[in-house]
Amino acid sequence: MHPRARAALPTDIGASATGQQDARVRAVARAIAHIEAHFREPITLGGIAAAAHVSRFHFARLFRREVRMSPMQYVRWRRILEARRLIRDGDVPLTSIATGLGYFDQSHFSRAFRAATGLTPHQYVTRSALDRDADVPDPLSLVPPAALERTCPFPPTPPSTTTA
Repeated sequence: MHPRARAALPTDIGASATGQQDARVRAVARAIAHIEAHFREPITLGGIAAAAHVSRFHFARLFRREVRMSPMQYVRWRRILEARRLIRDGDVPLTSIATGLGYFDQSHFSRAFRAATGLTPHQYVTRSALDRDADVPDPLSLVPPAALERTCPFPPTPPSTTTA
């Protein structure tokens, strides 16, 4: 082996792998911080990747590998989580919730909400009101999907919004 080639080799392969893992975790953490700050706005994969300082295509693979869902699935999950909180906590009109969370209109919001929860927003409002009167916790869990819990080394949502 040429002496210069030997000098270019890392002395500790494990340290190199750990550094790469740390860089991946930091990139995903930056992306999640960006999503948390902007999920109420129209958001694109390119914008999230730019915030993570990674190319769009590499970022999509990286995020899915680390979080076990695509970046846009995570954005949708985060928006639905916030919609459920807003519905439970107050008398905010559903149209305001829809537009405030970046949906085009209430119909778009209703389809996304039903796909995620199995209930329409109106059914969820009714169920939440009945559960509030009976002092029952939210029937739909506020914790992220199990795969996200297992692989994500940082909390996906602020502690104030997650309850068991």
